[in-house]
Amino acid sequence: MNDNQLYANGRVAVLSSKLFSQDKFLRLSDCNTVAEALKLLAENGYANAITAESDDYETVLRDELDAALALLKELCYDVNALNFVLSKYDYLNAKALMKCKYMRVDGISYCYGEASVAPQDMQRAIVSDDYSDFTKNMAEACDAIDSVYAEGKRSPQIIDVYLDRAMYADLRVYAKKSSLKALKDMYAFDVDTTNLTLLYRVKKANLSAEVFADSILEGGEISRETLLKLWDNEQYCVDLPSRYKSFFELCKADNADLSRAEEERKAETFKFITDNADLLSVQPVLEYFYKKVNEIEKVRRLLIGVKNGADKDSLKDILK
Repeated sequence: MNDNQLYANGRVAVLSSKLFSQDKFLRLSDCNTVAEALKLLAENGYANAITAESDDYETVLRDELDAALALLKELCYDVNALNFVLSKYDYLNAKALMKCKYMRVDGISYCYGEASVAPQDMQRAIVSDDYSDFTKNMAEACDAIDSVYAEGKRSPQIIDVYLDRAMYADLRVYAKKSSLKALKDMYAFDVDTTNLTLLYRVKKANLSAEVFADSILEGGEISRETLLKLWDNEQYCVDLPSRYKSFFELCKADNADLSRAEEERKAETFKFITDNADLLSVQPVLEYFYKKVNEIEKVRRLLIGVKNGADKDSLKDILK
């Protein structure tokens, strides 16, 4: 490990001590208004909370995430690990900007400013149909979307499907090239659990087996053959790798909205970074970033509850 990464790991060790503790989350859940909650966030380092409008917490949280992304770009010296993380935000921006292109509106306000491609540059490229500076997978996805839309098949879901598939193709490359085993394991788990939840979502939407087959992501442990057999008969869950059997059962039990399955998926994904940390790699920096993302998401859920007047017990349930 180079000296720069050693210094970076030391910095995030200090920053980790400033992440929200359970006590701070409890204080946030006790707030009676969003304005009161924003004041508390400002006191605890959320830079733009003090000047925010009374209920404009989404801008505050987006700015906080952008600050975390900027720090990640500064402190992560494994280029492929960095691209693995940033790619998600590039694709979220691309989805927003492709949809805004066809709505003929400015999409910058929907974008993360600290993704690897500046939103202004990405918007100019998308509006002009010039994808030459994008990754090969993203460029091909955007071209395909333009073609489908030109045929009159205009649906935001089409944009999501094409760009999600391209994103996972890029993630697979970055994970494979990274020296961090945790990213390789995280990618495979993400693909497999996405495919399993997708099976239920496609069925719920009363779509065909062909739609599911076309949507299956590559690169996980679960074979395409097993997934297609599961579509026809859930008893084939016996062919799943052992660590996915309980997740599959959770999907079956919760297939109305898959909320519990998604929570389990997030928790297990997080463990790839936090468990068995390699202190001589970029893993401490990634761990800090993902902890910060989790903090921001929990803050968002609490603020939504405060805004909607949820009772205190319901707010505290979020913290369990």
